Amino acid sequence: MSSISNLLADINLRYRNTFTIEQKLVWINEEQRELFDVLELDSQPYAFVTVKDNNFYPFPDGFDVTKIKVVNMQLNTTSPDPSHKEVSFKSNDDNVYAPDGPWYTVVSDTMYLYYPGGVPDAMSVYIYCDADPTEITTTTMSQEPDLPLKYQEILKLGVLKRIAGARKDIVMRNNFDAEYQEKITDVLWSRKLDEPEFVQPTSTQKFRSHNNGYITNGW
Repeated sequence: MSSISNLLADINLRYRNTFTIEQKLVWINEEQRELFDVLELDSQPYAFVTVKDNNFYPFPDGFDVTKIKVVNMQLNTTSPDPSHKEVSFKSNDDNVYAPDGPWYTVVSDTMYLYYPGGVPDAMSVYIYCDADPTEITTTTMSQEPDLPLKYQEILKLGVLKRIAGARKDIVMRNNFDAEYQEKITDVLWSRKLDEPEFVQPTSTQKFRSHNNGYITNGW
């Protein structure tokens, strides 16, 4: 694994510059935050276990509810692989949408969990959130960046293009950016290829069901 100092050494070797370490750390921090967002990196899930007929579950101190991506709930105790279901979010002012199954909403610093027929006992709930990288300073340069090793080349290219841009070196800035964009595209496309295919063809064409008298999608 590479430390921040090693990353900076490689950056300086590739493109000579006279910017201060402090300035380059600003760019590294900005680039890390952007990559965490673009690459949709998740934090470790926060988990809790339900209590029978209890709907309210407080979040831990410092928990940022705006970063919640997915809530997943255990539905049974089938061994060894219990079934799970994604829990839909319902806005507090949404009086129309009523999902068929469990849903949750946020009340202050607490999750309100609804389950048809009452919340069951001892079911695991997992909350997946967007991750945020730790701010890097001159005192933490010996540590590894939060960005996984396989994405650190993209991080270096992002900083290099910022340095070239600050120097008004448009040719090198565009060269670094082209390689940067190519690597991000490769990562995102690779993820698409790993996604499961539809088990049956799905049509986006709308058509009218003569039996039911409404417009629907699909086959």
